[in-house]
Amino acid sequence: MSLPTLVSLPEDDTNTAYYARLREAASVQQVQLPNGFPIWLVTRYDDVRTCLRDERLAVDPRLLSSPEHKFGGRRVPEDTLSSTGRHMLNTDGAEHRRLRSLVNAELSSGAVGRWRATVDRIVHEQLDHLEREGTEAGGGPVNLMTAFANQVPVSVISTVLGLRPADTPVAAALLRELLSSKPTDSPEMIGYYHELVDLVLATIEHRRSEPGDDLISMLLARSEPAGVRDLLSTVMALFVGGPPTTATAIGHGAATLGARPDLRAEALGSEASTARIVEELLRHHPPFQFAIWRFATADIPIGDVVIPKDATVLLSLAAANRDPRAYDDPDAVRSHRDGEPSHLSFGSGVHRCIGAPLARMEITVAVRSLFLRFPRLRLAVDPSELCWSDMVFDRRLESMPVHLGGAPA
Repeated sequence: MSLPTLVSLPEDDTNTAYYARLREAASVQQVQLPNGFPIWLVTRYDDVRTCLRDERLAVDPRLLSSPEHKFGGRRVPEDTLSSTGRHMLNTDGAEHRRLRSLVNAELSSGAVGRWRATVDRIVHEQLDHLEREGTEAGGGPVNLMTAFANQVPVSVISTVLGLRPADTPVAAALLRELLSSKPTDSPEMIGYYHELVDLVLATIEHRRSEPGDDLISMLLARSEPAGVRDLLSTVMALFVGGPPTTATAIGHGAATLGARPDLRAEALGSEASTARIVEELLRHHPPFQFAIWRFATADIPIGDVVIPKDATVLLSLAAANRDPRAYDDPDAVRSHRDGEPSHLSFGSGVHRCIGAPLARMEITVAVRSLFLRFPRLRLAVDPSELCWSDMVFDRRLESMPVHLGGAPA
């Protein structure tokens, strides 16, 4: 029997129809990747949440019975963070808890407020840059992604980590290359990866001699300082994993609010309103369509289906967040969803996104400040014409032309 093929996502704002069909056919089913590799796909909200919390579904393929894996040791076929290091995204159990504990307190919802002034400053600096680009364009469209949405998260995480200001543009350029669709095992990509590693190692040594108010300095100043290997893997995971998803969330939020005057007005009523609507935007369009790959370390029964031991499992956050069993009218963006469950865009359980509090703050400040500065901002193209990356698992907005003063008359 041939399996349905998991194809590239359609060129619109979401994969709603495709995954709705899969979700309604069965919550758990076998599909195959475009390369023919068979996987198990989970799509319904309750089952996805259960799987996210089930520690028998590991993120480390080395826990499988077979010593080799079809992905060549990477977490996913398009993974930028290859198996050259152990980090929070590819470890389980005690090792994962140890690595996560290095930064868990500093990135908690109660702690990230220390960087609020930094986020405000960076957002307003980038808004000034965006305004200059708009002036140079003579009222024509500007690319919101390259001029604003991509810049804010990479500048914030660079500052939080402690990169020197002169190194931030270099790190940002390397990140852009690493997130391209080039093969991750190509000599060129390996070279970019090692350039970024060298930059991070230089930053660690710099902060060892010149500490500042940043995450690397904090980790080095502890009574039991983090080792260089742990520091490197943690910094790389935060730097590569955080900015792209935050940028996509900012872009999607801008596109949605630009087209919805009612929602925009409510979002600008107060920062609490903005934060609430940001949560709905994250549910409606999760920056990562899928959770990190899971690998079954035992037979996993889900309903009347058993995912066999050693199977590769893909959890669709996008499908779960649009499940009508969990949400009323799930394809609509609403300002209130009282009594409905929390979205799964940041995951759940022990592997829940550690950077979620910082990302929430960045998205809220960026989207709110953007429309306070440019209240008539609109898309300059039809939403169907937006340019997305062509990768199945890492779908990012690459181009988003907007009119800062609204559509021309």
